[in-house]
Amino acid sequence: MIRKATPNDIFHMVRLEKSAFKTTLGEKFLLQELNDNPFSFYYVYELNKTVIGYIGFRVYDDQAEMMNFVVSLDHQDEGYGSQLLSYCLDELEKKDVKTISLEVRKSNKKAQHVYEKMGFKLSHIRKKYYENEDGYVLVKEVKM
Repeated sequence: MIRKATPNDIFHMVRLEKSAFKTTLGEKFLLQELNDNPFSFYYVYELNKTVIGYIGFRVYDDQAEMMNFVVSLDHQDEGYGSQLLSYCLDELEKKDVKTISLEVRKSNKKAQHVYEKMGFKLSHIRKKYYENEDGYVLVKEVKM
């Protein structure tokens, strides 16, 4: 089940980030995003009452930027990430978003494949965006 994230989900969101990325946006940041930022939209994927993934966007006017997207390592390659991303793309289209951007590690071929499948295209490269690794900036133009 995909639903809006709540502050009660933050513990699980941080756990997912640490497991997949070895780093996290942090509890304080996520709490501020969920409670105080009117431009933030975060969703979780809940399976058997367990949060197995989450995605977050910030929406400004007709543009959205993905803040983070993670699926539990135990549930990758099972289609949950594609379902979550597809759901959010539909939600963003309802908000009249025309352009969606994100950054992804150069080494994260699995995520790049999912984004490419969903219509994202390489815009440019940010050198050393992830400490010692380049980030690919991907963009998707939403069809009107």
